[in-house]
Amino acid sequence: MKKGLSLVELMVVLLLITVIGAALFTVLSTGRTSWYSADTQISLQQELRKAMRQMTDDLRQSSGNQISFPADGNAYNSISFFVAEGVLGSGAINWSADAINYTLTDGQIVWEQGMDSRVLANNVTAMNFVRQPASSNIVRINL
Repeated sequence: MKKGLSLVELMVVLLLITVIGAALFTVLSTGRTSWYSADTQISLQQELRKAMRQMTDDLRQSSGNQISFPADGNAYNSISFFVAEGVLGSGAINWSADAINYTLTDGQIVWEQGMDSRVLANNVTAMNFVRQPASSNIVRINL
């Protein structure tokens, strides 16, 4: 009658534990990589949404004739425009003294007005602005 485990049985058990451990590590490692990748993508999308919201809010305060580039259907890499600051007693619109500028510099969307500037989004690969001749008051923003 045998009592205990033989060396061969012990080695088989260790081999099974090693294979199961390696498989478990691979699954967990892949899951962690997917988690970080998704987290980075979500962060980028949130930054782009914030930048887009800021741009649309500013552009809504402007007028088609206050935008720096023509409505010719071409894509432009930056945009400058003036925003309304109020209405004069004569009924004319009082436009801001400094234009608002949006540019893509070194992967960052930069907002500037006068001496003020701030980064709205990071890790952006492309940004352009388009106005069609038929609808010159509409600015299409591609990010």
